[in-house]
Amino acid sequence: MIISDYHIHSDFSGDSVEKLEKIINRAKELELKEIAITDHMDLDIIDGKNGLNFILDLDTYIPKLQELKERHKKQLEIKIGMEFGIQKHLGKKAKEIIEKYPFDFIISSVHSVDRLLLDQNTFWEDKSRDEAHEKYFFEILKSIESYNNFCVQGHLDFITRYGALDKKGFIDYIKYSDIIDEIFKKLIVKNKGIEINTSGIRYMENRFYPSDKLIKRYFELGGEIITIGSDSHKASDIGKDFKRAYDFLQSIGVRYISSFDSMEASFKKIK
Repeated sequence: MIISDYHIHSDFSGDSVEKLEKIINRAKELELKEIAITDHMDLDIIDGKNGLNFILDLDTYIPKLQELKERHKKQLEIKIGMEFGIQKHLGKKAKEIIEKYPFDFIISSVHSVDRLLLDQNTFWEDKSRDEAHEKYFFEILKSIESYNNFCVQGHLDFITRYGALDKKGFIDYIKYSDIIDEIFKKLIVKNKGIEINTSGIRYMENRFYPSDKLIKRYFELGGEIITIGSDSHKASDIGKDFKRAYDFLQSIGVRYISSFDSMEASFKKIK
């Protein structure tokens, strides 16, 4: 049984056309206990390729989620969430936005570095694979240091999806172990978690974001907070490959995943 999906996008995100009502109906079909709607907010980016709007209309979004949360509360817990595309210079702005609204859950995700989106050639064209990966992890570390108003770090090593063919592929943990360990230590000290993002399986990388090795390392260092999210942009992907995620966590001795209310974590047993 799927307990919860903590990374779902609707048509409030610039890259989804899925209606919230369809998302809720699918979650009920799957008998989920909780879902977190986590639509995109990405500020100060250069989007020369897609022209998509990643500025979330919070004054419309929040009341809509509040209404749905109340209407469906007997059958499904709906968490008011957001995926904030953080960059190290946006810490103060992120804090202002997040503290203004009654969020249950915030994913902090790095989608861009120096205002350049990771899925565009402009980020990659003057960098080797190692330089790009190092710059990406450094951005995550500095972003974590810059603000506290989040719950989990999103899809930690998803940068492997992008770049030319010679720049794609698995993260070499040994090569980046110092900075990755420092990221995990900062998260743990701040009582923040990570997510297991199952979309890497759908994107033909046949793995979670982050990879098994990185997830194990987070727990080895003392991490406890973890959510599982499909990163779905259509209702049919909700809960995809969650059994694989549960089985993996249990195989490394993890018995609980996290739930959030008003940005505070609690724990639910994996069954």
